[in-house]
Amino acid sequence: MPRIAKETAIVSLLFVLYTVNGVDRVCLSIAMPLLAGHYHFSPMQEGILFSSFFWTYCLFQVPSGLLLDRVLPSVVIVAAVACWGIAAALSGAAVGFGTLLATRLMLGLFEAPFMPAANLIVEKAAGGSARQGKITIIDSGAAFGAALGSYAASAIVAATGSWRLAFLITGGAAVCLAPVAWRRLVARGTTGRPRAPSSDGWTGPPGVRGVLTRDILYMCLGRIAFANVFFGFASWAPSLLIARRHVSLEIAGTITALMFVAAGAGEIVGGAVFGRLRRHVGFDSALRLTIGLSGSVGLAALVAANAIGNLAACAATLVVGLFFYMFGGIYWVIPAAIAPEGRLGLVGGILNFSGTFGGIAVGIVSGWIVKNWGYGALYGYFLACMALYILFSMCLRPHGRASGVSARDDGPGLAVASGVPD
Repeated sequence: MPRIAKETAIVSLLFVLYTVNGVDRVCLSIAMPLLAGHYHFSPMQEGILFSSFFWTYCLFQVPSGLLLDRVLPSVVIVAAVACWGIAAALSGAAVGFGTLLATRLMLGLFEAPFMPAANLIVEKAAGGSARQGKITIIDSGAAFGAALGSYAASAIVAATGSWRLAFLITGGAAVCLAPVAWRRLVARGTTGRPRAPSSDGWTGPPGVRGVLTRDILYMCLGRIAFANVFFGFASWAPSLLIARRHVSLEIAGTITALMFVAAGAGEIVGGAVFGRLRRHVGFDSALRLTIGLSGSVGLAALVAANAIGNLAACAATLVVGLFFYMFGGIYWVIPAAIAPEGRLGLVGGILNFSGTFGGIAVGIVSGWIVKNWGYGALYGYFLACMALYILFSMCLRPHGRASGVSARDDGPGLAVASGVPD
């Protein structure tokens, strides 16, 4: 097979797998209104279930990286796809809060290695500057998966009345794709390139001396605020629409799906906008302009959507707002601009952890807010997080390198973007 065709086939398969990954994550959000009524979950229990995925997803990022030093990435991906599919399908057999919590923890554990492994495979298949565009496409599968999952799960529930079937079908899709991944990635020799160990065979993490700087602090705080809104909407959008707009579950699922299609497209377009701006105004100004556009349009859209009475206009406003908000995926160019010499991997890991921590925090905090003050207060919380995202991002002074900045995702995260050389 010609090299370009082989690269395209690999990237397409990894994009599909990561899209299914996103479908399995978001299925709980669609099923939650029915689950909460069936098992009488409190808002706090709902928040814990939404965030529990991120507990193991975050905890196993470093162990996943160590595993990839010793096991072929293609083998890890195949095993991860099969196992997370089983975990997602088992959610359909849940008999209460405890069993559903267990399946969400399993889902986070098995989805954790995917993006680090995909990075290594794409680096071997493409490499260089071509790699950046391809990994961006793969990573956008998370948002497209959230869109597809919102629509598919709501359609299954609407057609059958069964939330259990929604979990079984979406999880089963991943299990069915595992043999395809084996044939395409393992049997055909697409192995990826394991990271080289040190002379004693151990690749322990570097120390943090010289890394805990002012810019890294602002980067972390901005990313946490950004992730609160993205993951918060991924979890609560259907419930918010049902509670505040009094729409059916099917309509809420369709609107949520459109929002995340826009998010996936916005992530890709945001990288292109940053690259074009950077050629004209330099790294720092391009970064602030792109993030400023992301946060300000997202904030304005959220305020406007709350004031608009017409459902279609409200939905369109949210779709446009999330499209621009996902320009914030450009955060992945920051580590290369602020990391001390030899610490890029560590700073990238800190950024990854910040985004995942935001996902954990919003599940718990949002459940507490809804329990005590209702959905109106949750809406206000998202507005505050958007404002903080803009504020902390504007405090960054990375002074990007003139030779060009490339950002890579060495773990699960919201987005990947690449700088374009001046």
